[in-house]
Amino acid sequence: MKITPVKIENESQAKNLMSCLGVTSQGINILSPKSVYAVFKIEGIKSWEANIIKQHLLSLGSDSAIERTALIKNIKTATLIFGSVSQLEKLCLKLKNQPFSLKDIANELSFYLGNFFKTEFIFKARDKTLKINKPIVCGVINLTTDSFSGDGLLKHQLSNGQYQKLILREAETMVKAGAEMLDLGAESSRPHSKPIPESEETKRIAPAVATVRKEFKNIILSVDTYKFNVAKIAAEEGADVINDITALRKSPEIINLIKKQELGVIIMHMKGIPATMQKNPHYKNTTEDILDFFKSRVLLLDRKKIDRNRILLDPGIGFGKTVEDNLKIIRELYKFKILGFPVFLGLSRKYFIGKILDKTVNERLYGTIAGNVVAYINGANILRVHDVKENKEALDIAFNIINI
Repeated sequence: MKITPVKIENESQAKNLMSCLGVTSQGINILSPKSVYAVFKIEGIKSWEANIIKQHLLSLGSDSAIERTALIKNIKTATLIFGSVSQLEKLCLKLKNQPFSLKDIANELSFYLGNFFKTEFIFKARDKTLKINKPIVCGVINLTTDSFSGDGLLKHQLSNGQYQKLILREAETMVKAGAEMLDLGAESSRPHSKPIPESEETKRIAPAVATVRKEFKNIILSVDTYKFNVAKIAAEEGADVINDITALRKSPEIINLIKKQELGVIIMHMKGIPATMQKNPHYKNTTEDILDFFKSRVLLLDRKKIDRNRILLDPGIGFGKTVEDNLKIIRELYKFKILGFPVFLGLSRKYFIGKILDKTVNERLYGTIAGNVVAYINGANILRVHDVKENKEALDIAFNIINI
């Protein structure tokens, strides 16, 4: 006899394992939801609601954790529920017929369960469709004089011809190395940076987008800007995605541009503005505060009838976060999965890596690779990087270890 432990993280893994055992297709469909477990925290509910949830879970063969006083007092409380996907789905069915806010809990929990174990996404940007079922690498091209990473293409004086050649060389190197997306930015958003005039940003970004678009017809081109006129001109030159560090708060009219031209959009969380964001940032609960922020922004885009397949969420590593905040976000990326959108993440060469390793910006490659691999494992879908080749190879290995 031999007994071995098995770790199952999603239904796909469960189905593969059962198929190898020779289980029938009907049996696989019945059993796979029973083999995947999940835990959810529900806050701000009445004690009797928590007790009803507990009783239903007990009847289903699972349980929940609640504070002791909630068993005997009428108070606002929280509960930790856990069970297999099958048990939690059955809980939702039971709660839909219950009074108080239990029906709302059932609907929300059911929606989150449907998203939490999702392993494949479709991202649309104009006429392009990106199938996301493995880690995607997005290459960074900085069209700046003062990028924190020191790779801004304008750090030296260049003629227009030299500028375009350099952009094409950067883009070609990244595409050949496996980048499926390129993100072009003309204004630095490093800590303590100040905005540049809109005319200067447009002067930098417009020819760059046009140059790359002409040479690379199928690559998804993202433009890192929060200014409407810059976004509009970039879209006219062929940009597919607007990557907005203000999550469309600075220039809400960009939403109509996205809708009209069917662009993709990256909604990023930032606390404050680049000039002040690192002055003692504080959160009640970093990840959950950002999750609440995303919920509010997605609700706005839903009201504006923006196709959900055109939205990416970026927690904003380094944008108004301490080292500990950044580590917590990467560790808890799985929490963002409940919203049902791909997670876009940029941790490449960031300060927290240098702080931990005591390395300069140009010495943070290995730390970046390690961070991106862990981020992918924890739920990131698209990784924004400066060093495409090295990160792509590391992520390909991680993907094959987990999935093949």
